[in-house]
Amino acid sequence: MLFVSIGIDCDVANFLSKYNLRKASLPFDWNVSYNGVSKCIENNFKNFTEPLSVDRINEDDIYFHHDFLDGAATQSPDHDKYYRRCLRLLNMFETSEKTGEYILFIRKGHLCYHHEEQKGKYKNIVCDVEDAKRLSGILRSKYPLLKYKIIVVLGCTKCGTINTDNNLNKLNNIEVYNNVNGGSFEECMLNICITEIREHN
Repeated sequence: MLFVSIGIDCDVANFLSKYNLRKASLPFDWNVSYNGVSKCIENNFKNFTEPLSVDRINEDDIYFHHDFLDGAATQSPDHDKYYRRCLRLLNMFETSEKTGEYILFIRKGHLCYHHEEQKGKYKNIVCDVEDAKRLSGILRSKYPLLKYKIIVVLGCTKCGTINTDNNLNKLNNIEVYNNVNGGSFEECMLNICITEIREHN
């Protein structure tokens, strides 16, 4: 079983590292994916590290918080590092499709403050559940034999209530959990991962 962080920030990668579930460095581990990740995977990370804005944000709204601090994306060692991570994830999809190894994608949904970051650029942030549905469609199209589930843990009180009836999302291989009332993200993730490990190991 493989665990893949798909944002919104480094909390998922930190959680997976802490519990020894993170087996490799992947593209979305240490950045902020404001508007989801489906576009990146759909175009095979074509514009992932270039061009970057002066604020270190790519065309798919991924903010490189820790990287490209010198401002020169193409000549930076960070460019090669992310190229390898992107290739690693795409290879993981192909290998898992052949071997039948199950992939659990985990997205911590955006929080209230993400709407205000980058001078309010993401005031109308993409719905995490809708991007997960889009991602699921892309995965089914590109990797029809891939066995996976997408977990979304919601946390924004500004976006209102989203239906977390997982029976509605099962067709999309998505499970949505509501953590809006300030529960511990780590505790929520631990319960989810324990259940998934028991089910798939």
